[in-house]
Amino acid sequence: MTEAAHQRITRAIGGTVYVTVLRDPADGSARYAVTYENRGGAERWLSKHRFQDVAQADAGCLALGDFLGAQVRG
Repeated sequence: MTEAAHQRITRAIGGTVYVTVLRDPADGSARYAVTYENRGGAERWLSKHRFQDVAQADAGCLALGDFLGAQVRG
C-alpha cells in the first residue's frame, strides 16, 4: 500500500500523537484528549472531544496515528 500525501508530510515533519490528561480544577476529575504535535512542538493540536475513559482516548490516538502516518506515544 502506498502512502498518501498527508502521511508523507507527517513523517517528514516528525508528527507524534499521544493522550493528554486534563484535570477539572473544581473537582480534580480527569478527562482525556488526543494531541498531535510536530517535531519541536511548533504546531500542536488538541482534540475538542474529551474522553472519560483513557482506553477510548488511546483508540483515538491509534486511529489518528494510522491516518496521519504519525508515531503514537504511549
